[in-house]
Amino acid sequence: MNNLRQIKGRLRSIRKNKQILSAMKMVSAVKLRRIQAVVQVSRPYAQRLEALVQTLLDMPEGRALQHPFLSRRSVSRILWVVISTDRGLCGSLNTNLFRFIQQALRERAGAKSAVALLLIGRKACDFFKRAQAMATDFRIAQAYPLEEAQAEIIVRQVCDLYRKGQVDQVDLFYAQCKSTLQQIPAKVPLLPMAPAAYPPGSAEALSPGRGALAEPGRLGMADGLQKRAGLFEPSLGTIADDLLPRYLASRVRQILFEEQVAEHSARMIMMDQASKNAADMIGQIQLDYNTLRQGMITRELADITTGVEAMA
Repeated sequence: MNNLRQIKGRLRSIRKNKQILSAMKMVSAVKLRRIQAVVQVSRPYAQRLEALVQTLLDMPEGRALQHPFLSRRSVSRILWVVISTDRGLCGSLNTNLFRFIQQALRERAGAKSAVALLLIGRKACDFFKRAQAMATDFRIAQAYPLEEAQAEIIVRQVCDLYRKGQVDQVDLFYAQCKSTLQQIPAKVPLLPMAPAAYPPGSAEALSPGRGALAEPGRLGMADGLQKRAGLFEPSLGTIADDLLPRYLASRVRQILFEEQVAEHSARMIMMDQASKNAADMIGQIQLDYNTLRQGMITRELADITTGVEAMA
């Protein structure tokens, strides 16, 4: 009887856990749809800003522009910005990202340039707190909805370090959402900004995991801006001082959005798989319960039959 009670208690516990897992799956699905809607709404601004920056830099004045974000210098100090989640229960999302970074650190062993880490997210702070590379604990709230100010905080911190010469190169690591079922770690160069070989407005150019700028003159958006661009006031340098940080903030914001898409996708998949596993466990335990109960009933019937025959 005690065994039956223990099995019934275990069944109740697993059923309650299954309800919680199903609820978490639905919550992640709702959050995923919300953040996807935010990404869809913010995409036209990012596309327009991408085309505008590329158009300005493609003009003769832009090519001759001397700006700290565009100039390349000898690399002796590298800053890696690591974006992770604050919460767990999202499978191997953070683990794969941290392994990817550790592999990159091992590949740079013996290099002349030193690597520092700028950590965003509780999981990254907890994982790299004992890392050999210099780690700066820089956390921001990643609650929905993400605001432009949060991306600006990261960009302001990074740009200040780059302007002061404390770092010579800035790369960004995050979990890129290839699809709902696949999230892979990605590395994105952030500073210095450099042209890339694909047309503006294309899927490659708008992906946060690609290069910083697009190739000029292939799609109508950049061409239209270039035809209308003829006069800059007060000066191209002043415009670049305001526009380039905005562009970097836009890129970082899109990456933060994609990180959240990957997080909610991974958590939804994990909760769905855990719910299925819980259902399988319930079925197996219920079968064991029925087998044990049937055996007890059979033994009781055998005892009753034996007692009746003995009395006869």
